[in-house]
Amino acid sequence: MSSNATLENILIDSASYLDLEASTPTGDELSVRSNYADRAVREAASATRLKEFSKIYETSFSGPTISLPTNFREEEDVAYVLDTSGQWVEFPIIKSRDKYRHNISDQFGYISGNRAEGYTLVLNSMASYSTLSIPYQQYPTGLTTLTSMCELSDELYVTRKIEALVLESRSDDRFQIVDADANRRLANMSGRSNINPPGKGNRTRTNFRNPLS
Repeated sequence: MSSNATLENILIDSASYLDLEASTPTGDELSVRSNYADRAVREAASATRLKEFSKIYETSFSGPTISLPTNFREEEDVAYVLDTSGQWVEFPIIKSRDKYRHNISDQFGYISGNRAEGYTLVLNSMASYSTLSIPYQQYPTGLTTLTSMCELSDELYVTRKIEALVLESRSDDRFQIVDADANRRLANMSGRSNINPPGKGNRTRTNFRNPLS
């Protein structure tokens, strides 16, 4: 769940600390601090897997190669395919170079491509499956305008990162304390993201099935 704070709210909060004035920065300060805010969100998404960027992609397919969403960053778990009996079957994701270590009839998948050209998922031994479901981490939308909503559950992480970066640019020793608080908030968000929901223990996980067994 994301917060209800906009970039403007965050900038005003940080200005209260940095400038002792609860107002939106203007001119170069607005541009620089907005860039810091957007950078903070992207750094958070790069540093750890957060539930705010967790998505599930489901699509129908007819061939072994499936295009993944344009905001795809990395897979979170195995890929699931729906078989003709209505059961979800796991296709573990491996590195593409490891495919030669597997039997040609083993069920697995690997991801190829890059962010610029797009990512694709290649399924091996997919048989007659036609529906894919894969949990993944997406790239953040970011904070690009004053009305952009913060995607993180703790917007104060972004506020503190702005403050730390500005203080560092001023050679103000307080930046170390403020940055440490920002990093603590990021660690807390990461920890909450790893908490399993109450119902997870009741979910029956489909085991990997080798057609040769």
